[in-house]
Amino acid sequence: MASSAGKAKSKDRRTSLSGKEPREPEPEVDVLRTQVDSFLKSSGANGLGLASSDRCATMEALLKQYTFKGSLAMTNEEGEHLLHPQGYSNGERPVRSRQPGGDSSNTIQPERERKSTGRDLLQHLDSEGLMALKDCFRAHGDELDPEQFTSLTWSCVGHVEGRDERHFTARLQELYAQLTDEAESLSWSAFARYLLEEGVVSEKVRHVNMVKILSHIELENIATLAEYFRRDGGSLHLEQFVMVMKSLFHHLFDLTALFHCQEEERQLVAQIVSLFQLIDINGEGTLSWEKFTTFLVDQGMVEDIAREFNIIRFRQNSLVRDDMPHQSHMEKAFYCSTWDKIAFIEQGAKCLKLCTPDLVPYREIRDIAQPLCVEYIEKYKYLMVSCSDQTLSFFDVDNGLKLLRRFETKTAQIVMCWSVVAQAPFTADYEGRIFAWDMELVRTGVGKGEGKSEGGPWDNPYLKAIPQRHKADTVPMRHIKPEEPDTRVVRRGNPRVKATDPDHPNSGGTIATMLLELPVLQQMASCGVDRNVMIWDVTTGLLRQLLEGHQMGVRCMAFAASNKVLVTGGFDYNLFVWNPYVGTSTHVIRGHVAPIVGIEVLGAASNQIVSADSEGVLKTWDLGTYQLIQNIIVDGLLSLRVFVSVPTHKRIFAADRKFIAYDYQNAGVADQTDDAPILKATFHHLRRVFFTACTTHLRIWDAVTGGIKCMIPHRDAEIISFSVDDRGQKVFVGDHDGEIWVYNSTTGCVIKKMTAHSKEVSGLLYCGDRNVISVSWDTHIFVHDESSETPRLWRSAKNVHHGDITCVAFSRHLGLVATGSIDCVISVREYERLRPVSSLLGHKSEILALAFVEPFPLLASTDAGGNVAIWMVPFGARHKHDNKVLIRFINTHSLEHPTPVGCLAPLCEADSERFLMYAGDESGELRVWDFSAVLTAGNVVPSSPKSEWEPHKVEYLQIPPHITASVAKKAAALETPELPACLSEKVVQMHSWRAHTEGIRSIEVCSLPACCVTAGSDHMVKVWSRHGELLTVLRAYGQTHWNFPMKAETFGVDVETLSHVLRQVGELEKRKSRPPVFLTQDTRSTVGSPKRASKPFVRPHA
Repeated sequence: MASSAGKAKSKDRRTSLSGKEPREPEPEVDVLRTQVDSFLKSSGANGLGLASSDRCATMEALLKQYTFKGSLAMTNEEGEHLLHPQGYSNGERPVRSRQPGGDSSNTIQPERERKSTGRDLLQHLDSEGLMALKDCFRAHGDELDPEQFTSLTWSCVGHVEGRDERHFTARLQELYAQLTDEAESLSWSAFARYLLEEGVVSEKVRHVNMVKILSHIELENIATLAEYFRRDGGSLHLEQFVMVMKSLFHHLFDLTALFHCQEEERQLVAQIVSLFQLIDINGEGTLSWEKFTTFLVDQGMVEDIAREFNIIRFRQNSLVRDDMPHQSHMEKAFYCSTWDKIAFIEQGAKCLKLCTPDLVPYREIRDIAQPLCVEYIEKYKYLMVSCSDQTLSFFDVDNGLKLLRRFETKTAQIVMCWSVVAQAPFTADYEGRIFAWDMELVRTGVGKGEGKSEGGPWDNPYLKAIPQRHKADTVPMRHIKPEEPDTRVVRRGNPRVKATDPDHPNSGGTIATMLLELPVLQQMASCGVDRNVMIWDVTTGLLRQLLEGHQMGVRCMAFAASNKVLVTGGFDYNLFVWNPYVGTSTHVIRGHVAPIVGIEVLGAASNQIVSADSEGVLKTWDLGTYQLIQNIIVDGLLSLRVFVSVPTHKRIFAADRKFIAYDYQNAGVADQTDDAPILKATFHHLRRVFFTACTTHLRIWDAVTGGIKCMIPHRDAEIISFSVDDRGQKVFVGDHDGEIWVYNSTTGCVIKKMTAHSKEVSGLLYCGDRNVISVSWDTHIFVHDESSETPRLWRSAKNVHHGDITCVAFSRHLGLVATGSIDCVISVREYERLRPVSSLLGHKSEILALAFVEPFPLLASTDAGGNVAIWMVPFGARHKHDNKVLIRFINTHSLEHPTPVGCLAPLCEADSERFLMYAGDESGELRVWDFSAVLTAGNVVPSSPKSEWEPHKVEYLQIPPHITASVAKKAAALETPELPACLSEKVVQMHSWRAHTEGIRSIEVCSLPACCVTAGSDHMVKVWSRHGELLTVLRAYGQTHWNFPMKAETFGVDVETLSHVLRQVGELEKRKSRPPVFLTQDTRSTVGSPKRASKPFVRPHA
């Protein structure tokens, strides 16, 4: 099931590295290729040839790190190459000797080098090789001399591609000398002890992912598995399944037995038990062959989805149509981001036109000459326009685009950009001069009669004073290649520059075509028709880097902030990827057959770009692999002249005489959970995953790594609520149309649909006992049988409220269900029959949240007016405060403005008898209140759990509408007081912090580990300590460190279950013979060990 995308990436990557390109390589490129070749060869690859069709481990590491590293020639302060770091055990770094003159050498001390040698040498030893080595030790009397050890070890690992035998043999001899010290020979016990200490054995076991291996299982082993299922009646129980998997992965279990690694063996069995639970989604205790094979197919599909998840793809938006009249074709277009307007220039038109990103006409600026370029300055809300009459005009956006300032510049400014670092706009003219303008002078003016200058372009009074410019040995910024390494600019009229030279100001070769700020580097890039790209320091005006490589003029640029590379394109049809730190080109992307018109980075944290050429072809590229992702031919354009990106709308425009819109998805924002408000987030400790949902999809996150494991799209209607079963295997989704869908949380596939409501499903709760409660705007409560293959209801109650049901709470301890509605009534009912227990009246606005406080007979409620109330609900022995409010208060940030609380999460600490309530409000504030005093004052004691339990009773109730209408009328009547409290105790606020920038949608307080998970309308899910310290955030993109206390060695299987399974399997293995032996070569290759060309040893029979 492996996707062909990986092979395509590998092929493209090999082609680029091997130098098989139509353009003749430059000397610098040859040097880089030689360095890469040497690094690959030293790591086990076959140089740049890469004889294997699949990408080797070294190439995988290279591609993985290449996006985040700099030039191929760079080394860090430790002298290591950034793409090929040395390995050091125990986190120790090499100690380097100091050379004369104070420079540290790149020579690693011999002791440290020898310490890491063995781990590198023996990392390719697989289980069969280790078993064979042990047999050889026994055959030679448990002693090997240096020659025997070297030759035998080489025969076990020499199959690795590109292994240099002489170099490898020399290193093995060094390892032998290290292990024997002063002894004459090496024993098996000493060698095995070394392997255990270095972690060679444990790494081969702990890094195995059985689920991933099974999704790529070979055909021969599938046939053997099918035979074993048939032998046992078509299905296997847990212990039988463990025996079959132990046989399938016998090379791993042989390894644990060989080195007596009991803990590693338990971890492998825990993986098998967890795998059984994943496949047995209904908890029946047996696995059929059909279930097993369906899981393998679905799991392979999930891996493809994970690979494709971050890929950005375009589709034409036919709803956004250009109906504006155009006099001629468009020459330039600019997007004003925070103003959210598009400004475009038509050929020959003496006006600047503005429209919205939906192509709705906005304004026209006519009091100008032919416009040349536009820039929006967000800080001052000015629109800066350069015109052909050699003027700069500033229009006040907040004042109806009124002209604020206009002055002459002596030369026409053809490109411009705003610098955030310098807080100034920069412009460039056709002679390569780059100007910085003083915005304070633009705002206030330079005084009467001072707006004009009689000198040259550099004498304009509105120019910004750059400190470096006042030095005698420097000259202003100019896009002209320096004549000498220490010369920053070629002066106009310099006799060394001929008039026919492209660098001569009058030749046209110095025209700057674009300015682009690199804010991360505090620099600015300029490009021009002279084929060069220059990097400038915006604070001093000094030239920092000169980037040479294009064969023709450079027309456009884009900076990818995620991996800090500059991408340029121009008239030579190629895209150059530059490392601006060192001024070298790391890659050349070829594929266009026409001049490049524009380049845009898709998303702030994305490593994908889109490029457009003049023939109307759009191409999206992955900067990590340089793979072409999508190729689009724009229909309806004779020639693509304008290309503009609107990132806030995830839209790009291609234009000639009209705009054509393309939308894209999955651009993402750095350190953000999703692209939409989060409806709910929950953590499942057995599965070690987080579940999050927005209106269009669910995401399942790995709690160990923080990465996305699976995404479940829901396209039929907007998601409103979801719940997860107790084993974390099923996800129940309720949507706006009233449908309830059940998804497999491992594969993301639809399992079935449950009985639907007629209106929006406003709440879903999993109750245990294979039951699910759903409530809806149709005022009905359903209790579903989730174990049934067809939709089935155990019981229902219709017309429970007079208005839409907004929230629901369930207490298994009390056996009660509570619902809240817009009719301001809280209805408490029995879970077993859905018969009414009581109606709680007192709220005067819509009920927003409900939560039972187990083990106490208490119910917490909130409403839209900011009220928070604690109710005593009837259960067991009668209490004097039954159906009454114990305490009530208003959640406020100030006395004038109450803030509604949208979610609640009670926490009762059994050891300390404390009652804490976590609450999130619509302003993003999270508060923790201590209600312990209320328990004492109200004489509230924990109740015993409900003893008699019949969760599968069948009953269907139909409440007459006039009854619920009368209850709602009574709740709204003036005679019913608003939440009268029985107690006057004060609520103590323990903690309070700003958890989200917008409203909090859900809160969950977890016990293992002790933390608090919040989801907000600000598109974020955050994990907090219970005291308000931010632990980590769920993020699809970005660099936020994942810091969640969850170990990778745990597989969601408790110790008691694992011990029981091990005992049962041991007894079965004693009574039965071992299952059929599976093909070791194929299974070994799936784990990651290379295939052996020939077997050097034959294991002797016992």
